[in-house]
Amino acid sequence: MTPSFDFNRALVEKYDRPGPRYTSYPTAPQFHQAFAVDDYHRAVTDSNLAPVPKPLSVYIHIPFCKSLCYYCACNRIITQKTHRAVEYLTYLKREIEMQAALFDRTRKLTQLHLGGGTPTY
Repeated sequence: MTPSFDFNRALVEKYDRPGPRYTSYPTAPQFHQAFAVDDYHRAVTDSNLAPVPKPLSVYIHIPFCKSLCYYCACNRIITQKTHRAVEYLTYLKREIEMQAALFDRTRKLTQLHLGGGTPTY
């Protein structure tokens, strides 16, 4: 016998709206011109100094694809020129090193999400 299902219409209606994509945290409306590099550095320092610093989560976007998937809404670069990806990865390595220098080395990295383009690019 199939168990009954309790359908909570009010809950469904509450959350029946578009939400941010998994790659959009913080979401775009939270970015503004008044938030400068010093504000970012202060926020990182404050997070490092918390009595119990939260673990870190990292999203790395690698946007390269050899062909277009029409269902995909990710930011992507369609190209057969693999040298573009090599250059991107050089800059990505530099960015990772700069960010790593800001965060306390004892903080745990608990999530690493790789996204963007075709995994086999």
